[in-house]
Amino acid sequence: MAVVFVAAIISTWRKWPDLLVDFGVQLYVPWVLAKGSVLYRDVAYLTGGPLSQYYHALLFKLFGVSFLTVAVSNLVVVALLLGLIYHWFKKVADQLTGIMVGLTVLLAFAFAHRGMAGIFNYVTPYSEECFHGLALSLLAVVLLVKWFSQEKLSLAAAAGFIGGLVFLTKGEVFLALFLTILGALVLHWLARGKRGFVLKSLVLMAGAGLVPLLGFFFYFFRVESFSASWRSVFWAWVPIITTPTANNPFYQWCMGWDVPRIHLELMLIHFAVVTGLIVAFAFLFRHPARSWLGWPVWLVATIFVAYWASDFGWDNCGRSLPLFALTALAVSLGRVKRTGWTEAVVFRVLWAVLSVALLLKMGLHCRIWHYGFILAMPAFVATIDLLLWVFPGILQEYNVQAGPFRTVMSLMLLIGLMRLGQDSQYIYRHKTLAVGEGSDRMFTFPANASPAAVAVKDTVNWLQTNTPPDATLAVLPSGCMINYLTRRINPTGYLRWNLTEMQTYGQANMTDNFIKHSPDYIVLIAVDNGEFGLKYFGQEKKFGLDLMQWIDRHYGVVVRMGHEWLQDGGFGIKILKRNAVVIKPAAQTPSPVSPSTLPTPSVAVAP
Repeated sequence: MAVVFVAAIISTWRKWPDLLVDFGVQLYVPWVLAKGSVLYRDVAYLTGGPLSQYYHALLFKLFGVSFLTVAVSNLVVVALLLGLIYHWFKKVADQLTGIMVGLTVLLAFAFAHRGMAGIFNYVTPYSEECFHGLALSLLAVVLLVKWFSQEKLSLAAAAGFIGGLVFLTKGEVFLALFLTILGALVLHWLARGKRGFVLKSLVLMAGAGLVPLLGFFFYFFRVESFSASWRSVFWAWVPIITTPTANNPFYQWCMGWDVPRIHLELMLIHFAVVTGLIVAFAFLFRHPARSWLGWPVWLVATIFVAYWASDFGWDNCGRSLPLFALTALAVSLGRVKRTGWTEAVVFRVLWAVLSVALLLKMGLHCRIWHYGFILAMPAFVATIDLLLWVFPGILQEYNVQAGPFRTVMSLMLLIGLMRLGQDSQYIYRHKTLAVGEGSDRMFTFPANASPAAVAVKDTVNWLQTNTPPDATLAVLPSGCMINYLTRRINPTGYLRWNLTEMQTYGQANMTDNFIKHSPDYIVLIAVDNGEFGLKYFGQEKKFGLDLMQWIDRHYGVVVRMGHEWLQDGGFGIKILKRNAVVIKPAAQTPSPVSPSTLPTPSVAVAP
């Protein structure tokens, strides 16, 4: 695991992020917070609660503002997460299981890069709150297991405090942890019957959980009103409660409500196929080890699994995870009468509860890519434990040879993990263009793979050369990485213009605030918002037309990178200056290449 971890870091070094999509916000926000801005008041941030952004702002103050400061911090968290997962699955199972789940986290999730957007990995995630919330939630599960077995109130308080931290990250992650905590309390009540201890634990959990919330409340209360301070503390829940997402085509696709029958059929088919393999191998390996059929059967099964696994589309292996997570929960609960409430049983039950709860956000469209890089990881790990330890233990009771069965399952999983790792490495190898300087240096796709990256690099260079260091800048509709790399403040407060943020803040409010705090320069980027059912920014009333008309009256184009996207559909960037009257010749970047030359992995890519 350590060798794979180090190799993954070396082979992907500085290649993790995306220049335009989301991750730039994760650098810009802590930078302005470190300079004295107040989250939510001075800079709009819809992605989550305040914990992660202020944590990174603190790192910037201690170690300097840089991309590497955030990346190295996340790598440390990954290392700690790997240690925790390996230790506990080795403890409740064995070393093989611990190593396999560790390799799964590394190759399928932590360094995943499926598709062109580098925001679905643990080093440069689209939301730091998701990653931090997941890591803290798994730590809370461990504390709950220890509390269940050792019955110490101090462990209840510790789990509650961690729960309070998770509350300040991402709403859906906290909801999953809340259900897990509730499950632990109910299980202890039913298993041990110690009502007084459970109630005391509940009070301590709630009290300790309030500590982080009160800490942030008093921080915000120094500069904001009472109600505004509490709103900032609960901000992770604002989009969940206030934003109408039922008719949003993007979230319908995310949860599989666009074609529910297809997603449900695929889930059942995948589950049936894997279950059929388990039953078949259990039957084959039921022969005594000394039988003349033993070794030939083992060899044939191994060859079959190797051939099948090498040809399977592992990008879609997450389809049946909800059913396997429910199976893991049911099997663990079903064996309580035989084993009792051992630490291993409690761990598996609570891990399964967290796994199932995290998958709820993906609905019928469960996957290990896109949002699944966070939400599907615990369920994937639970499935591996099921295949390598729980099922072999049960099958052994029916005279099935556990050794050969585990060998075949391990071989299948190793081939799948190698395939997933190779797909990501294929993408990483194409990221050879350096953008940024010093500790902000990162690599992205060159011109023959992504004209957008070259245009962004040219834009950053132009702004650093031709604008004053204290010039203000707004990037529309998104592209906060340009603000960060040039160290130009966005005075408008709104960093992204998309359907979700406009539904939350109100497009009229965003427009008025932009006009009131208009920047010195504006960068317009040809961002495709088709996933939200929108055209290019400024083309329609519901998506920036009023603001674009105001910009046309008060700003002039001073330089253009790439194409005029409203005419030929190619990617382009325009830099506008307030009250500019001179239009400089366009700085052309290479023409877009045909799709056949793009580095496309053999995995599904989110639309």
